[in-house]
Amino acid sequence: MLAWLSAPRSLILVLLLIVGGIAPSAVGQSSADEASRRAPDFALEQMNGDTFRLSDHSGEIVVLNFWATWCPPCRKEIPGFITLQEEFKDRDVTFVGVSLDEDGFSSVRPYAEKMGINYPLVVDDGSVAPQYGGVRILPSTVLVGPDGRIQHRKKGYFPEEQLRRQLNAMLGRPPDGS
Repeated sequence: MLAWLSAPRSLILVLLLIVGGIAPSAVGQSSADEASRRAPDFALEQMNGDTFRLSDHSGEIVVLNFWATWCPPCRKEIPGFITLQEEFKDRDVTFVGVSLDEDGFSSVRPYAEKMGINYPLVVDDGSVAPQYGGVRILPSTVLVGPDGRIQHRKKGYFPEEQLRRQLNAMLGRPPDGS
């Protein structure tokens, strides 16, 4: 697993809060170079036992969210993701949660069931986060365009309204979504 995940969770929580995991204006938007980079393909087992492959979603917008059940800003943004997945499900937008929980589905499953998460969930086996440049702040979200290229990267909490505007822009719709 990722080395920083072996640190005491209280220390990680404090670092997340200090570094900007909660603030909507948190660090880290996409650079121009990064936005044109092809999103690395991966295949991981989903909570339901199926395999999620990024390449199976070619032609769609994929909202790739790195998160953990113990991360307060992650937990804060999930209700908005649930709403947006429902809102955009018929517009070729797919959310996928990539959990960095050390104990995998034993933590993810009860949380997902409690929250009613309506999008695929996978647990990183240590191979995905490094392909995306490493995940130093939770949550971290990568928006992959229909062409398979990274269009946007957001470190920290991604407010529902801000993500809705970004998705509408990627779909070529006005900011109000009409």
